[in-house]
Amino acid sequence: MSEHANPSGHVAPSPAEAATALASPEFDRRELNSFGQDDGHAVTVIGKMLVGFFFYSFLVMAGVALWTMSRGGQVDSHAAQDEHAEDAEE
Repeated sequence: MSEHANPSGHVAPSPAEAATALASPEFDRRELNSFGQDDGHAVTVIGKMLVGFFFYSFLVMAGVALWTMSRGGQVDSHAAQDEHAEDAEE
């Protein structure tokens, strides 16, 4: 045994083996099917989230629109004062 033994007990691959392992990331059929299923699940979850956020935004917008219309919309106090001033001048 060498004096610089790996404390974890694992044998480090040679640089040539490491380069080969990094250069060719090939996957078998089980892994490819697993990736496809994971992607399909992610698309489903993200789609449901987007639909939920859309309807939440729609409901909030509709609520604010109804609230605004029930209170008479925007009232500009300066415009009302200007109309009264024009009536008083005549």
